[in-house]
Amino acid sequence: MKGRFTLKIKPNNFINHSPDSYVSSYEIIQHRLLNLLDSPVIKTYHIGSTAIKGAYTSGIIDILVIVNRLHEITTLDEKRLNLSGFYRLHHPYKKKCVFSQFDSLKTLNEQIRLHIVEKDSKKQSQYLEGHRYLLNHIEEYNHFKQNIDTHLNLKQYEDEKSSWFRQRLSV
Repeated sequence: MKGRFTLKIKPNNFINHSPDSYVSSYEIIQHRLLNLLDSPVIKTYHIGSTAIKGAYTSGIIDILVIVNRLHEITTLDEKRLNLSGFYRLHHPYKKKCVFSQFDSLKTLNEQIRLHIVEKDSKKQSQYLEGHRYLLNHIEEYNHFKQNIDTHLNLKQYEDEKSSWFRQRLSV
């Protein structure tokens, strides 16, 4: 139907009782990213709730990807990522690029999200600080995620999570 679409709803959350399966997936992607021909990738980090046992998660694996400069992500790198199943999300992100891998190109349910930022940048520090905060405040985060409005669409859900982190990290 032309012109009709539905907003994606927020993902279902569950307790991450076994982060090992997520760690295995992270390690496969890490190896792939670091071994792309002429890869600008310096380092990766498995961040977010899939990296933490007992965290309330939607199951999307978040990977922080460090490059020297964002403009090093060229069209060729983007095509290589496409061949690996990652597609760039074109949103007005500040000081980062985001690529996602989906379960299918029909449903567009995310499985893995790459957050690409510059080495030694404020954005890198914010991500790592946010992950440390999660590690030390998992009960508070779980309470927040359990009580987030179930009627939110995906964008509203992501905005709520960003706001929660901003309030706690003063960013």
